[in-house]
Amino acid sequence: MNLLEENQRLKEQLEYKTKQANEWQDKYYEVIKELKEVKAMLRQFLNENTPSSKLPSNIKTSLNDRPKNGTTPRGKPAGSNGGPKAYPEKFDRTAHAKVCRRCKRCKKPLQIETYSKPFYEMKKIEIEAVEGIIEEGYCPDCDEFYFGTNPEIPLKGIVGPTLLAFLTEIKHNFAGSYERISEFLDSISGFNFSPSAIMDSNNRVAEELEPSYDKLEEELPKTDYSYCDETSWPVNGLQWYLWLMITANFVFITIQNSRARRVLTDLFGENYLGVIISDCMKSYQKFAKAFQKCWIHLLRKVKFESKNHPRKNLRKLYGCLSSLYKEMSDFLDTNPSMKLREKKKKVFEEKLNTIINYRYWCKEAKAIIDNWLVAYRGHWLTAITVPGIRLDNNIDERGIRKVIPTRKLLGGHRTRQGSKNFAIIETHRQTWKLRGKSSFLALNESLRHYNEYGEPTLVTEGA
Repeated sequence: MNLLEENQRLKEQLEYKTKQANEWQDKYYEVIKELKEVKAMLRQFLNENTPSSKLPSNIKTSLNDRPKNGTTPRGKPAGSNGGPKAYPEKFDRTAHAKVCRRCKRCKKPLQIETYSKPFYEMKKIEIEAVEGIIEEGYCPDCDEFYFGTNPEIPLKGIVGPTLLAFLTEIKHNFAGSYERISEFLDSISGFNFSPSAIMDSNNRVAEELEPSYDKLEEELPKTDYSYCDETSWPVNGLQWYLWLMITANFVFITIQNSRARRVLTDLFGENYLGVIISDCMKSYQKFAKAFQKCWIHLLRKVKFESKNHPRKNLRKLYGCLSSLYKEMSDFLDTNPSMKLREKKKKVFEEKLNTIINYRYWCKEAKAIIDNWLVAYRGHWLTAITVPGIRLDNNIDERGIRKVIPTRKLLGGHRTRQGSKNFAIIETHRQTWKLRGKSSFLALNESLRHYNEYGEPTLVTEGA
């Protein structure tokens, strides 16, 4: 009897342990699933492309990790911009700082010497009310009307071209809201425009530049190459994307509700004959004659993974790739001939193949090689034989960085038309800067041209 009871007890205990083990196993798989989801979510915010400003303080490079003074040059290199201004060749006016002629203590005359100190000042910003006298002419024989024009007198609205250009620069340079711009204008000039009036002025600038913008879009398929990049851009609370393309002569920006390949094929066509310089996003595939993938994105990826796996030989992979990238960049800086380019490309291909075929890479390094270097084989050395392009997409990322304050401070745009107006104006501003012009002066000139002739200055005419 005792034996039967003992067997029954052991059986119940076994069933309980089995049930408990199954429950723990289910919990284990639940935790693993949640961990993968958290890692995937975390990777959206913390990855190889995360800017340093968004990195947690505990993983940022600390002062102790940086090279000691003397091992790495600090500051800007000799010959770069910056430093004190040169002494002015001439002065616009003179301001005197006079001292009393006698000592306040003993009343005796002072020995006075003078010296010159250059400084810079700004005149008061004034907004003037101008009376525009417009003539109208009529021919009774032809039944034709003619209207006088003046580059200063706006064809639409009550804001002149210089003030329009000034308001536009404030809006795009500092990502100011219309309310803040209205307050700022009142503060510096004592003259006030309502936020809605400033918004209407911004819409008018975009309207007058739109024909030029459309012309630039038509020119995209004819270009020899284009740097391309994109970033998320909220429009009315929805996830849209800002696309930025930089060619040899102009910049083009469009804001679309898609990050798919169709955006590129709509702009460049299905058989673009130029070169696309971009990162390794799948949208940038199979529509152009040639591609150049960004080496900086590749190096950033390897460096990020080497920190996550310090005991692997990812650091060695990073050293090999960064050394090859520097060698190729230095070669392109010499502006070599085409014959030398073709010869060196073979040398660089052999070095890249040596890195790819190294037998002892760790699993993580092998994954990067397979998913990046092998998957996009033939797209890493295009710049060696195509003059005018670089091995990285840095120029495009700098262009996107210029518009990011609008997304961060204003949250993108509330309307689709507002996003289009922003793209039109910013396209022209960055195009003028690419050509070494002042965006303020160029916009002012374009608006004056519109007032005088009734049509915009096409930005393609300055290419």
